[in-house]
Amino acid sequence: MRLDKVSIDGFKNLRGLELDFDERQLTTVLIGQNGAGKSNLLEAITQVFRWVDLRRNEPRFQYRVTYRIQPPGATVPEPPRVCLSNFPGEPAITVDGQEVTRTEFEKRKVEWFPDLVFGYYSGGSRRLEALFDSHQRRYYNAIKREDDATKVAQAQVGRRLFYCRPIHGVLALMALFSFPAPKVAAELADRLGITGFHSLLALFREPSWYTGSKKQGAEDLWGAGGPAGRTVRRFKELAFHPFALDGNAVDDYRDKKQVEPQYAAFLRSIEHLNQLAKQFKNEREMFYALEAVDISDLIREIQVWVIRNNDASGDVGFADLSDGERQLLMVLGLIRVSRGKRALFLLDEPDTHLNPHWQHSYLNLIEDWTDIAAEREHCHIVLTSHNPLTISALSRSEVRVITQSEDGRVVASAPYADPKGMGFTATLTEIFSLRTSLDVETQQLVDDRNALAHAPKRSDEDERRLIELNDELARRGFLYEDREPLYQDFLRAWHDVRYADRPPLTPEQIERRHQGMKLLIKKLMDDRVEP
Repeated sequence: MRLDKVSIDGFKNLRGLELDFDERQLTTVLIGQNGAGKSNLLEAITQVFRWVDLRRNEPRFQYRVTYRIQPPGATVPEPPRVCLSNFPGEPAITVDGQEVTRTEFEKRKVEWFPDLVFGYYSGGSRRLEALFDSHQRRYYNAIKREDDATKVAQAQVGRRLFYCRPIHGVLALMALFSFPAPKVAAELADRLGITGFHSLLALFREPSWYTGSKKQGAEDLWGAGGPAGRTVRRFKELAFHPFALDGNAVDDYRDKKQVEPQYAAFLRSIEHLNQLAKQFKNEREMFYALEAVDISDLIREIQVWVIRNNDASGDVGFADLSDGERQLLMVLGLIRVSRGKRALFLLDEPDTHLNPHWQHSYLNLIEDWTDIAAEREHCHIVLTSHNPLTISALSRSEVRVITQSEDGRVVASAPYADPKGMGFTATLTEIFSLRTSLDVETQQLVDDRNALAHAPKRSDEDERRLIELNDELARRGFLYEDREPLYQDFLRAWHDVRYADRPPLTPEQIERRHQGMKLLIKKLMDDRVEP
């Protein structure tokens, strides 16, 4: 699954947007100023796939989404190219340029539609998540009382849109511990210091749908059926001294305690977790069974304690990890669970809470942890970011800069050069469009110093001020000293332009500035060799 081209017109601020992806690349990173439309683009793409899959909530904007998709279980040199469109006069669906009916598309959806459209947003808004609710409800209704494993598996296949939520992090970690992979175990130990599983407490609660006896409900686990019921009963069988209780539920800052029937099940070792995992074929099946418990409204809380480097006490739980650590485990764990699917991953600022080292290697982490590189022809990862470190090792074909033109149109284009090899400072100015990488105060000092240094006449007060500025900049290490006269000439010309408080450049302005620098250097060199 690889997006090829996307055209959106009339969705929020997206007017006349034409985005051409490089189909050769596993990853595309969308960057741009706040409000440029990066998140809106992910939402619009999600709406298109939701509408085509379920025929619900028809988009109220014009779209054209073209993608290539490999046939299931195969790799072919030229996979089918599918185009979904509602532009006037265009077929709703074409495959390799030939119009197909809706009936034919439904019959061959397994060939022509992604197995999975995966969404994630690191912030608190439900804007993106709400677009996945229809698939979530349909899936829940299909499995909540279903005891036939074949029908449950069919429901999972039919759930083609999946949104990543915070609870999924701890569920994915349980599945990873139960079905360990040497590479993942090494990464967990190296990057997070997690070397093993210690114990687990599952606190189940009375679900909103339960209408039976309050007294008997908890011991019977509220009559839960389907994969959720089978999973919670296995928890009960394996737990050390499981018991029912009346627990206090506090859901927000208002501290309005509600007494609710609960059931506690404690798994005290990795051996007990492995006993739980024996009923599943692989980590994906285990994850979906655990998730069924959550969407059946049975989970109040699951606490997993881990063993870390130099700490085997089990005092460190999943909840004690940093936001960045939990975010990393959640996203990468779910991408790993999705292995083998022809998937489109739409990740909105997934690197928000990561430290610079992880941001710098985030895309490599995705490949290393998930083994997705082995199936790269089946997947496309589209993510938004504000971080120059995230794109620092990419080629220009893997990056798209989203900007808004003066006429209100949103434009998406590749940067003029590869971020790879630029370094952090150059990435800020040449890719993220900053006029300068200096802080505003220091840049103002540089501007003032250069203005005074190049003034044809200076008063005594100007001379004193110039000395003060030179001294301050020398202390900060920003006076340019170089023995190469040509470079000195270039710096003088460069600093004739004032940068403090200027707005960000557009990608076109950055490229024109780059060309202007080349012409300036050429002129300086030509002048230098004249007799």
